Amino acid sequence: MKTFKKIFVVAVLAALLAPLCAQTVAVLGFESDDFCLEDNTGVMSDLLSDELVRIEGITVVERKRIDRVIEEMDFQMSGWTDAKTVKAAGKMVNADCVITGSVDTLGATLYVTARMIEVESAKVLHSAKMTCVTWDEFSRKLPQFARECVKKMPSPNHFLGTWEGEVPGGSVYEITFAEKGVCTVKASADGDFSTEAGGKGTYSYDKNFLRINARLSSSRINWRSVYKFNSEFTSFNILVPKSDGDDETVRISFVKTTE
Repeated sequence: MKTFKKIFVVAVLAALLAPLCAQTVAVLGFESDDFCLEDNTGVMSDLLSDELVRIEGITVVERKRIDRVIEEMDFQMSGWTDAKTVKAAGKMVNADCVITGSVDTLGATLYVTARMIEVESAKVLHSAKMTCVTWDEFSRKLPQFARECVKKMPSPNHFLGTWEGEVPGGSVYEITFAEKGVCTVKASADGDFSTEAGGKGTYSYDKNFLRINARLSSSRINWRSVYKFNSEFTSFNILVPKSDGDDETVRISFVKTTE
């Protein structure tokens, strides 16, 4: 199998607005068993790039960065199909996910398959497929195919980092959200974290709710609340119990202190 290391990239979306809300994807070369597809594969990649740039919320790694990775890692012919290699390449360009795939023919039909791989886990998150018999058909189907390629790209985790917030008339909390749903919580009545109650726990979130469960040295946190970030994702608001065991809730604003 001959692998064409053609890399296609697109510009950063909405230069000033996208970086805070976008997931970063590195689009890697497609493979093909048919050496006659080499030139066509290059055209296909360029056309796909044009479509990806129109999709809001996606930042694509620039070509120069990926070219440098190829040189440094000295990819072999099967480099793009090896999960460990793809993961390493993704990490080197700070991508959240990478897209790679294949182009094949059967009779007069062209089969295009793209796979989205999560860099952190090296798992295939999604596979998008397209078939066509003419280039006009390819062009018509391309916009939908591009959207399908990033259909299941995970939302960025804006909670990652350390945040501090104070319950009015109550405790000051410092929460560090880490990868894989793990968090560390410190609580202090006066903000002096040298004498705080601390512990570890877990967190999860969806489009509406944030959930935090943690056991501190003298109490337990079991919060479930709607949340709202500011436009820069440097603070968020949630509703928490006014005090331990209290049904009354108060709104608390957490401000990001470290990444």
